[in-house]
Amino acid sequence: MPPTVRSFNHQVLPGPFSHPQQSHLQHLSSQHQPSGSSNLPPPSFNPHHALNPGNHNANINLFSQSGNGNGLAAGFGSTGGFGGGGTGLASQAAMSGFAHGAALQQQQQAREQIRRGSTGGGSKNPMKGRIRDVWRGNLAQEMQLLRSLVEKYPYISMDTEFPGIVARPMGAFTTKADYHYQTLRCNVDLLKVIQLGITLFNENGDSPPPQSQESAGLNLPAYQNNLLPCPCTWQFNFQFSTQDDMYNQDSIDFLATAGLDLDLHEKQGIDPSEFGALLISSGLVMYDNVRWISFHSGYDFGYLVKLMLCKPLPEDETAYRKLLGIFFPAIYDIKFMIKHAQRYGTANDAPLTHTANTILQSLGQKSGLQDLADELGVKRVGTAHQAGSDSLLTGRTFWEVKKLIFNGTIDDEKYLGQVWGLNGVGTTLQSSMTAFQQANLSGIEEAPNLNGATIYSQNGNQGPPSTPGSSQPGLASTPSQQAQQNPSNGMGSMTPGGGGGVFGGFRGFGRGDGVR
Repeated sequence: MPPTVRSFNHQVLPGPFSHPQQSHLQHLSSQHQPSGSSNLPPPSFNPHHALNPGNHNANINLFSQSGNGNGLAAGFGSTGGFGGGGTGLASQAAMSGFAHGAALQQQQQAREQIRRGSTGGGSKNPMKGRIRDVWRGNLAQEMQLLRSLVEKYPYISMDTEFPGIVARPMGAFTTKADYHYQTLRCNVDLLKVIQLGITLFNENGDSPPPQSQESAGLNLPAYQNNLLPCPCTWQFNFQFSTQDDMYNQDSIDFLATAGLDLDLHEKQGIDPSEFGALLISSGLVMYDNVRWISFHSGYDFGYLVKLMLCKPLPEDETAYRKLLGIFFPAIYDIKFMIKHAQRYGTANDAPLTHTANTILQSLGQKSGLQDLADELGVKRVGTAHQAGSDSLLTGRTFWEVKKLIFNGTIDDEKYLGQVWGLNGVGTTLQSSMTAFQQANLSGIEEAPNLNGATIYSQNGNQGPPSTPGSSQPGLASTPSQQAQQNPSNGMGSMTPGGGGGVFGGFRGFGRGDGVR
């Protein structure tokens, strides 16, 4: 501890260094008061501070604990050595400077907090500001912001990232739609979503501006006074562990290459149950006027329904479609719209325009989101195969499709509520199975109508997906409530976890990159 400093008295500093009069201090204070400081408390001029000639024994020690007469509280308090009046550190200008510095420090801390939440992990080259990464720490405030914006921006483009496809249903299937749904169901029930990206638009295709009145008016320190720009895209990062959760190795490697920080997902990822509860009450779901925009979105909506349902998906597709209609009354699937236009040569039951014909002919057999965006001249923002960037690209592509292919109007009676992969449009069941077999033999391919799942296998000699050696073969079949409740059939629990990473190395098929 440094030695204490004795205050000067009038005997040591006579004449011009004697204690200034209060009127003079008030005059100086009024001269140094900065503009805009009307909200600051009035200065207090204490005649007993340390420079007072009548206080011969007052000492100043800025390093003592609070409450000590020689400490920091005494130095800057109303009764200490640096009271509200005086010159130097005791002046009103200095005190205002301290308050201003403290405010700047708080703003800097708020920026740092949001920086950690918006760009920490998950993206090697994040787009600062407009694509907001959401983790466990900033989930509540970002959901509050979304609730304030959705009424004005009720068009929501969406994409998910999930850990691939690890199982296929076994049994007899009367239709290809039944097979597709059972494939979706058994994989969604077994796996966990890793990322969800959503982007907001209004009816004209405009996103919230960087300086939004809705965001600035909320009681959120990060957005008040436009401290941070208002996002247009939110990327929700969920808790996921490669030690405890089931996944396809090729899919995880692919997503890691795209920039996902899986270690951060394990440590700071969002609890899916908490997110599901917030989503139900957010105003984003269960409203007819809220339109969800997607691309080949069978699995995307399957995971979202699972988040809100908090239990396995229904065994019957009809029951699932009822739930889908409750949670998402209005869905546009761009791939369904494009495939329908290509097959029938019409848009809204009218012949395609020359521009639309040219675009679709140039697109040909290419069926991915990026292929369509390239044909339409839509530029990607952010990193491909991350849910935030993909959802933003999906939304911008939708508005170009509406303008250039559908002539500015979309017939909701014909296209609303159709999800590619769960409908009768596309290939037959036999051709889907044939494509599935070929995809596993040839490497990276896209199998039609697998509900948004892309076949992905880096091992060309790898055959159809097998089951973990530590489990019974029935693990790859469609899960059922009876099987889960009756483990005596040798199947065991159908839910991952508790296996100490037994399923971590399971190499199946499918890539959950969300870009179909």
